[in-house]
Amino acid sequence: MKNHLLLLLLAAGACIFLMSSCASLTGFEEGRTLGEGNSELTISGNFTRVPDIFDDEDSGGLDTLDNSISFPNLEFTYKRGITDKLNIGGRVSTNLNASSFVKYQLVGDKASSFSLSPGLEAGTVLGLAYNFGLPIYATFYPTEAVAINITPRVMYQFVTGLESEGVTYLGGNFGLLFGKKNKFGLDIGYYNLGSNSTGSQTLVTVGIGGKFRFGDFTASSEAGNDRGGSKRKRGRGRR
Repeated sequence: MKNHLLLLLLAAGACIFLMSSCASLTGFEEGRTLGEGNSELTISGNFTRVPDIFDDEDSGGLDTLDNSISFPNLEFTYKRGITDKLNIGGRVSTNLNASSFVKYQLVGDKASSFSLSPGLEAGTVLGLAYNFGLPIYATFYPTEAVAINITPRVMYQFVTGLESEGVTYLGGNFGLLFGKKNKFGLDIGYYNLGSNSTGSQTLVTVGIGGKFRFGDFTASSEAGNDRGGSKRKRGRGRR
């Protein structure tokens, strides 16, 4: 009985690592940063279809569609504004991924209709697999209550102790968010996975989530409106 239980535990552990071996590629990040002292918690439910990216050559590697698996997961992301332009954060998910990230806003402010922030992220799966990514977070704001996110990303991942080379992810996420302070929406990610010695395969992720913010998010937009109003008033005075 003990031997059977041990085998079951080992099989469960192998299945968890197989599903967890893909990097976290969820979206929901905006081009705007939070502002100094503000923070944000994002909770999302995601469904991912991914190939067995570290399969051996005898079973077809990335070229074999039958090796793909699909699984759901929950992800929790927390970030905080260190300065008005700089955010740092971390995320954990139920498929045993943990990662940290940083982003810096280069284009736009808290009231502009377009914003862009390059980022840097690093993550691991139980210390067995590691990944490093370079995302670019871009967001269009048709109104203050609607955000259209586009996030191109390149990421490299490897598993420790394996002779196979690492895998490069190339693709991006597209998402919509609704709300002014707290926001809800959906996200879709599409990535090509490949390496120099194997074929390529695609990863697709779909998720829904909510973002809950803590702090003062009105001052900057009101300041933007005041600046615009002041300019209009001065213009009318000159005329």
